Amino acid sequence: MRLLTILLLVMLFVTALLLAQSGRESKSGSHWSVQGPFIKTAKENTFTTSPILPDCYTYAVERGDPNTGPSVTLSRLAAGCKVPWHIHSANAQVLFVSGTFQLTMKGQEPQILSQGAYAYVPAKHQHEESCLDGCTYYVVREGVADVHYVDARGKEISPQVALAAVGEHPASAVSTQQ
Repeated sequence: MRLLTILLLVMLFVTALLLAQSGRESKSGSHWSVQGPFIKTAKENTFTTSPILPDCYTYAVERGDPNTGPSVTLSRLAAGCKVPWHIHSANAQVLFVSGTFQLTMKGQEPQILSQGAYAYVPAKHQHEESCLDGCTYYVVREGVADVHYVDARGKEISPQVALAAVGEHPASAVSTQQ
């Protein structure tokens, strides 16, 4: 039953992506511009870190270019990994594959998410996240994948200050094969 739920959610994501992108043409050489069928195996994933994310957070680009526009990424977080209060410029949809994850949206109670769960994070909506036991999830972004950390008043702060406040450290950009 869980596998069926996951497959249905993945199909929903793919359909939403195709509808959102129909009629748009990408001038980049990324996978986002591919309009025909596209398959990427787990062995083809190259996980990387980002200097604005904690070193316990890695991701692989599945489609698109997160630095320039819409994309789909596969994220992996180590148990205990925390990403403090932040916002993104673009809307994001999140589909959880494995692990247990706590997501807190500003103005809402913390939610515990696990395999098969779905979350929609609107652009510029403050949220924080914590991986409780090793997390893997897909993120479908409608624009550039940026991260702007904010303090309790919603004022932007540096990644170093934000991550240090929750006991994390910014990563050095490093790529690793699956």
